[in-house]
Amino acid sequence: MQISLQKKRQFLLGMAISLLCLGGLFWVINPSEIAQAVQQANPRYLLGTAVYLLIYLFLRAVRWRYLLGNHISQATLFHIQNIGQMLTQLLPFRLGDVARALLVGQQPGLSVPQGMTTMVVERLLDMLLMVLLLPLALLQIEALPAWLRQAGLFSGVATVGLIVGLILLANKRQLAHKLLSWLGPKWTGLASDKLHQQLDNLLDGLRAFTQWRSALLLLGLSALTWLPVVLAYNAALQAVHLPPSLLNATFIMIAGAFAVAAPSSPGQIGVFHMGVIAAMTVLGLPTEAAASLAVLYHALNFLVMVLAGIVGLNSIDVSLQSLAQALGVNLGIRSPELSGHVS
Repeated sequence: MQISLQKKRQFLLGMAISLLCLGGLFWVINPSEIAQAVQQANPRYLLGTAVYLLIYLFLRAVRWRYLLGNHISQATLFHIQNIGQMLTQLLPFRLGDVARALLVGQQPGLSVPQGMTTMVVERLLDMLLMVLLLPLALLQIEALPAWLRQAGLFSGVATVGLIVGLILLANKRQLAHKLLSWLGPKWTGLASDKLHQQLDNLLDGLRAFTQWRSALLLLGLSALTWLPVVLAYNAALQAVHLPPSLLNATFIMIAGAFAVAAPSSPGQIGVFHMGVIAAMTVLGLPTEAAASLAVLYHALNFLVMVLAGIVGLNSIDVSLQSLAQALGVNLGIRSPELSGHVS
């Protein structure tokens, strides 16, 4: 597998950040205290957390299918998504996303660029939703400085404006290209043709935004997709013997989502834990309970993603080794082709 110098640097930076986060975590909190808190967790609520995560995966596949124009069966796309999520947990450079695109590209009427473009739109929708929810989550923190509350409110209003702008650009493709021609050379050194090709790919992914009804449906579907995650965090709070609170769970979810956007090791080890612990500390929750929740939630999320991915590989008859070979990861397999079939 040929890895560029930039990717190597990103990987090393991510590993360093993860190690620093873990070091900081164990510097502040005694590992034995975390272990004791984990042992005292309520298994009933941990099971509930895992169930909510499975529901999240299903709803995420429903949204992705809608973005792909419903040109693929729900079951097949569910398994493809889960395979990608598993590989993202296990491999660097977000190769799980590449695997998802490759597998989607094997479907009749679909292509690899469609898979990649819709995943970009997925991430955009997730970011917009997190920023929209941020002001609501910040309102509950009494000790929060006024300027930070105002910044959160501004971000929410700006996000609404961005959504409206996306809808307009999706309906005015020529205007979008004119704006890119004006702004592109000022912001990036990329070739103009490449920029316009990337814009076309993005606008193709935003096709659902060409009508207000479908745009609102997609936004509502995104909110529905993340609702089980809020419930999963709420169950995790109860698992570590903290009072349930949907507002607290929402704030912790947002902090975790922003934290994993930072460079890190595969599986977002360290950065996720620090983000969740920081959010719970701001809420005034005990540090030991916060650390145990971060450890347990991350472990459950990892386990659910990997098990769902293994089920997906068996369901669509794809070999993990041949898939890794197709991604350029050398596992000792000679043939670079995907074995099995996707039906």
